[in-house]
Amino acid sequence: MQLPTDDPLVVTCRSDAAWDIRSKRAGFAWILTDSTGNSIERGNATQDMINSPLIAEAIALRLALTSAEKLGLPKLQCFSDNETLIRAINCDMQVKKIFGIIRDIKQLSSAFVAISFSHFYRSSNVEANALAKQSLASSLY
Repeated sequence: MQLPTDDPLVVTCRSDAAWDIRSKRAGFAWILTDSTGNSIERGNATQDMINSPLIAEAIALRLALTSAEKLGLPKLQCFSDNETLIRAINCDMQVKKIFGIIRDIKQLSSAFVAISFSHFYRSSNVEANALAKQSLASSLY
């Protein structure tokens, strides 16, 4: 379900992750923008002991939702370039690796008046992708 794009209360959330197979470390990023495209927040973080890119993507989205909840945003339209993650959320698809994170995401979702989760292509997520890679790179050196 897409939220109406003409609603000034709808905030767009783009999340992404970068993962290093050798160190099992991930960099996370999320960008929250208002209906006019102005940035509300640009967040990033890193974490060790991440076992897959899918887990990293799920954690990035969970961090984004946590941030949006703390800001008291009422309506959120979330985008991720990870199709498996979006299907797991929207279709109640059981993915063992991220089951607990999906449960957290669904619980966080109840804090919003309206929320949607959509897949989009990596080419549409250049900014969050660059921020995630930067976060990871700065933590590796």
